[in-house]
Amino acid sequence: MESSSSDEEEEQEVQQENGGGDDNDDDDDDANEMNHIQFLILHETNYDGLNGHANPEPYDHQHSDIMDEIWEQEVRHRAILYIVTKGQQFGLRAQTLYKSVIYVDGFLAANRIDFEDYKEVRILSVACLSLAATMDESIENVPPLSRYPVGNLGINVNEIREMELRIRYEFNGDLHYVIPFDFIQFLLPRFARDVPSRYLTRMRIDEIIMSVLRGGRLINHRPSVIAAAATLLAVNRNLTIEQVGIHINALPLLNRPLQINNVWYCYNRLRELNEHI
Repeated sequence: MESSSSDEEEEQEVQQENGGGDDNDDDDDDANEMNHIQFLILHETNYDGLNGHANPEPYDHQHSDIMDEIWEQEVRHRAILYIVTKGQQFGLRAQTLYKSVIYVDGFLAANRIDFEDYKEVRILSVACLSLAATMDESIENVPPLSRYPVGNLGINVNEIREMELRIRYEFNGDLHYVIPFDFIQFLLPRFARDVPSRYLTRMRIDEIIMSVLRGGRLINHRPSVIAAAATLLAVNRNLTIEQVGIHINALPLLNRPLQINNVWYCYNRLRELNEHI
């Protein structure tokens, strides 16, 4: 899914390892990076989580009770299966697939779909994937609606477009979402100084983040927390909470610091979901 950018990332890694780059611009680059990260941190706190809970922490019991009804729906599992399978066939990026599932969850938080209504589930899946591709992919990589497989369900393009409008309505017309992938460029060089290959480590991080889609409520943690946990896990799957704390405390001062307990919770949950890494 990341093949379009993998060569560039590998070339950047080689340049970094060989000491490439203009040192005179380091200060400006660092300042720009911190401004961007502070913007992302602020932006992730401004978005409401499902059912109006803004980026809940792990122990938000009221939110957890609401979400239990959603994660248990067969609708969500079918939608994710379609999104990941077809998205990979189209060559869409992991970021696009992740954001598609956010749209699914946001819609299901306010709308009940019968799990036996295969047509409605497929329409929702196609619409969420199509919207995410439109938001995140380059124009030439966005498949037209007519190319999305819909089976023998009698679905037409107008029905998909109508669902896209309903999804936009549920998100108040704003489909821009901060996701864990947005933080990796900031976290990777800070957590992975001694890895043999940052390029391969980045590939593992992407795989770990995608496993969040199988982790139920895990997706509703702060994207920055998920990103930190995934990056640390890709580097070392045997960290203690004290070691996680050392890494988090070594980060530059953020306008909303990452809570060590939350990163530790996500680290362990992701480790359970990725026993092969």
